[in-house]
Amino acid sequence: MMMHTELLKTIFPALKDAGLLRDIDIELARTCSRFDAKPPVLLAVAMTSNELGRGHVCFSLSHWAERLTQWQERLAQVQVSEISLSELLVRCACSEAELAEHLSNSVLVQSVASPEGFTPQGKPLTCYAGRVYLNRYFMFEHAVAGWLQKASQDKAMIVDETPLKTTLRQLFAPQPDLDWQAIAAATAVDGRFTLISGGPGTGKTTTVTKLLALLVAQCETPPLIRLAAPTGKAAARLTESISDAKLKLAKTVSAEWLAAIPAEASTLHRLLGVIPGQPEFRHHAANPLPLDVLVVDEASMVDLPMMARVLSALPPTARLILLGDKDQLASVEAGAVLGDICSFVAQGMSPSQADMLTQRTSYDLQPYVQAAGHPIRDRLCLLRKSYRFDEKSGIGQLALAVNQGNVHAAEAVWAKDFPDIHLHTDEQRLNQAIQLATQGYHDYLELLDQPMNGARAHTLLNRFNQVRVLCALHEGPWGIQGMNQAIGKRLQDQGKLMISGDWFAGRPVMITENDYGLGLYNGDIGVTAFDGERLRVWFILPDGTAHGFLPSRLPAHETAWAMTVHKSQGSEFSHTLLVLPPDNNPLLTRELLYTGITRARKILDLFATPAVLSLMVRKQTERHSGLVTMLESWSI
Repeated sequence: MMMHTELLKTIFPALKDAGLLRDIDIELARTCSRFDAKPPVLLAVAMTSNELGRGHVCFSLSHWAERLTQWQERLAQVQVSEISLSELLVRCACSEAELAEHLSNSVLVQSVASPEGFTPQGKPLTCYAGRVYLNRYFMFEHAVAGWLQKASQDKAMIVDETPLKTTLRQLFAPQPDLDWQAIAAATAVDGRFTLISGGPGTGKTTTVTKLLALLVAQCETPPLIRLAAPTGKAAARLTESISDAKLKLAKTVSAEWLAAIPAEASTLHRLLGVIPGQPEFRHHAANPLPLDVLVVDEASMVDLPMMARVLSALPPTARLILLGDKDQLASVEAGAVLGDICSFVAQGMSPSQADMLTQRTSYDLQPYVQAAGHPIRDRLCLLRKSYRFDEKSGIGQLALAVNQGNVHAAEAVWAKDFPDIHLHTDEQRLNQAIQLATQGYHDYLELLDQPMNGARAHTLLNRFNQVRVLCALHEGPWGIQGMNQAIGKRLQDQGKLMISGDWFAGRPVMITENDYGLGLYNGDIGVTAFDGERLRVWFILPDGTAHGFLPSRLPAHETAWAMTVHKSQGSEFSHTLLVLPPDNNPLLTRELLYTGITRARKILDLFATPAVLSLMVRKQTERHSGLVTMLESWSI
């Protein structure tokens, strides 16, 4: 009992002070100690809870010794009476094998041998395949795996192959090389689940628009289609992209087909139906969504709990089409569902799938065949050709090198004199970034001298969105707080702004909290300007109209000359300034660098030391989960 008391009252608070545990981790362990006071179990509880805060779904027992060593090193200098906290921690711990035994015998833990036939017992922790979960997250992962396992083998419809091939050729003109967009459409037309992944400019929304037209053409009654994305900004971009794609198709396909494709996308929260003050949504398994087809864009941003809720709300016969870039940053919250699913791409496709796709598209897919593999691999489509970046462009080559983790190729790119990439590495780079940003923002500020209306607000916001500063961090001079303050001050010193108080003409803001009543969502960008009488913050709404809101009515928000790379997902800017800190940080990863680079359409200014850039190219994000293991162990 003494060691249990020392753990809760002394060791855990010290780990919190060292930044290794959160209050919620300690409180959960304290609550669990009422039922099982064994120190190794309580350590595992705290570690499992803490993993969620780091984006992991579970805690892997294989990391037990590594985590204990890390904690011991941080506590080595802390002395309590005659013994160090590091030594106390050693006395509380045990071997990995002993921990597994403690957990299997604990009243707190449900051990699961196989995902099939799993029945929850109401215990707070679950052990499965050498991983410890908070039970709620195991149930989320189990639900996602079960849905994917079934949907990857279900057929949504029986197609008539002859008219299907005719329509495919109508939508996708034959190409001399493999047309992965046509192959993706041919894959998805009769499946309940399809995932289409590709980098920026590979035509994901163009592909899905043609795919939806293909589905409509195959159905006697047009299916009810819904479009959604994780954030308001991503939903607005999906709306814009689908609308543009439909306009381009207007001369190719019938108006009736296009009319069945919706003109507007919503956020996932709005799709599921938020109930004010309630944690759950209106739509769930007992009250499914009224739809036949759901398209979810920017799926890399969808965390595990949200994915589980979306899948549970789908009708039994509905189709799901996920769009996203498997190489972008994972969701802010726990899980990397898109990345986990896309790991099956490496298995190639089955011989029968290749034969079927060859019959439909006439492309030879034998080089991509692998005899054995999971059925889900045949539901994955990888778009490989970028139409935004020329193969010889600096941005395109750098994105490819970073994505492949090839440091030498990346160094070769930024050593060359590409017109679309400028690398700033000297000691004055922070000041250079501030100066270059303020020059870029002069263009939108020129419109503030006249009263704002809807049409001018469109122009104002379009100009503002041509340039953006992206940061890896929130705080400090290299983070968004420091950059926003510095850019605002520089613009004021240049006479471009009159800053007085929190609100002033020209202040850009980003919404950080959904407000369904106003129609403003997390990630929406607005700019403050006078309407002739008073200040309003102008936004372009999902329906394409511009509207000005009084500042006092806005939900939570922040200044947005600079934004984090995470928040920039789903956006693109003609000129991107990517500002990275001079020292190593856990946030500096390959995925963050790739995501920041690929936000740039035309020009990328990169402010970083060569050492930090090389480190980021080598450092790949890890998200611990058991989704892949669960899918592989489920009987096929």
